[in-house]
Amino acid sequence: MEKQGSLRETQDGGLRLKATEDDSICTLAAAGELDMANAPAFTSELTRLEASGAPLRIDLSELEFIDSTGIAILVAAYQRLDGRLRLVPSQAPGVQRVMSLTGLDTELPFVASVDGD
Repeated sequence: MEKQGSLRETQDGGLRLKATEDDSICTLAAAGELDMANAPAFTSELTRLEASGAPLRIDLSELEFIDSTGIAILVAAYQRLDGRLRLVPSQAPGVQRVMSLTGLDTELPFVASVDGD
């Protein structure tokens, strides 16, 4: 029997995080701005979810800004999770531009939606 999902919401400055967990997948949704100032909060929640061993989805659909610190966190998570990571892309033109300029839009495992594979 699958355990019921749990929900945890936090905010650090301009970053709002929502983490959900169940037996099949963990999701970390980030909204607002992911930058050097709030990277520790994002990393802490990401590390907590990684420890479950379940596949991890990072939902960036409501992320409005990301700096090089945020990019580095996503790349490191991709390298650590060895196929267990999927990302939902941001809808913000600025974030999409950063992903495109860095080539991460084609290198990281983006999916079309939160429910996508």
